[in-house]
Amino acid sequence: MSQAEASNSIGEKLRWWLAIAAVIGGVVGNLYFEDELATVLRVLILIGGVVVGALIASTTQKGRNFFAFVRSSNIERQKIVWPTRNETLQTTLIVIVVVIIIGLFLSLVDFFFSWLVGYFFG
Repeated sequence: MSQAEASNSIGEKLRWWLAIAAVIGGVVGNLYFEDELATVLRVLILIGGVVVGALIASTTQKGRNFFAFVRSSNIERQKIVWPTRNETLQTTLIVIVVVIIIGLFLSLVDFFFSWLVGYFFG
């Protein structure tokens, strides 16, 4: 490993530790001020720690890869075609009817086998 790669690796690790420390700082700040500050301010402290940690983490190679993955996932999410209300109602009714039919069939099979066992052993 060259000197530049070792330096880069140490810098990456340091930034990850700083990101983790920022998130932990937000959590600790939220808990420390539990009795002294309003809930809204404590939540803002927590969110601030997470945001600062995410910003620091985004400067690392793995962080950049993660945020690129999130962006591409969002693009794929936008391509989803959701069913219309009418399609959803029709599919739901079909499922309900099939469940009722199968339930009746299984009840008839159960009744038949109960009668058969009662006939031979009753």
